Amino acid sequence: MEYLNKRLHQNDPKYYSANSRPGPVICISREVGCSGVNFARLLAAELDKQTVLKKWKVLSKEILEESARELNMDPNKLRSYLKEGERTLFDDILSAFSEKRYKSDRRISKTLIDLISSFANDGYCIIVGRASHIIARNIEKSLLVRLTAPLGWRIKQIMEKNQLNLREAAEFIEKTEKERHNLRQHIAGDHGIEDEFDLTINLSRISLDDAVSLIRSAAQIRGLLETTKSKVEVF
Repeated sequence: MEYLNKRLHQNDPKYYSANSRPGPVICISREVGCSGVNFARLLAAELDKQTVLKKWKVLSKEILEESARELNMDPNKLRSYLKEGERTLFDDILSAFSEKRYKSDRRISKTLIDLISSFANDGYCIIVGRASHIIARNIEKSLLVRLTAPLGWRIKQIMEKNQLNLREAAEFIEKTEKERHNLRQHIAGDHGIEDEFDLTINLSRISLDDAVSLIRSAAQIRGLLETTKSKVEVF
């Protein structure tokens, strides 16, 4: 809670000293049916073995919960709102009359963008989804990862995980992908949707353990990891 309650003014570049640059942050985007938060937790546990200063945090739904708190909105209402497509003027007028605490698209988007930027700048976090790969792409100490797999493989994963038949699993993937696209549109705002990644991993060919190793290696190459010194120097 102490971490989540940090105020958004920390997103100001002047907040960081020359020796305290934004990051490190790893942003994970994934197709529906590929591992998300559970995979990020495995990755965080592995990265913690090689870092000294801080523990890595995994953030996903926490971003929406904290955004809802900042906006004084019900988290479920905010989540449902973000899953919708573009709203018409008539929809906005109805919402303004039916809900006293109605928030504009611009304020919601700005709150989400500022919050994601604040977490990414604070560093040592793995952000799953939430268009974080768009918001954090200009941070030098960032790694943008995409988890992907063929549709047939992902349908099978959803069938097994959620106990659905083939048709239900395919419909679930289509519906969820559309909702995630709408959420990216809301969050990205003026940034635009540009799906550019440093590392793309096909989980149908790479195991989760190997995927964790690949990301760890990429993070080390990019200078995201503070490694323990092998020897203690005595003066």
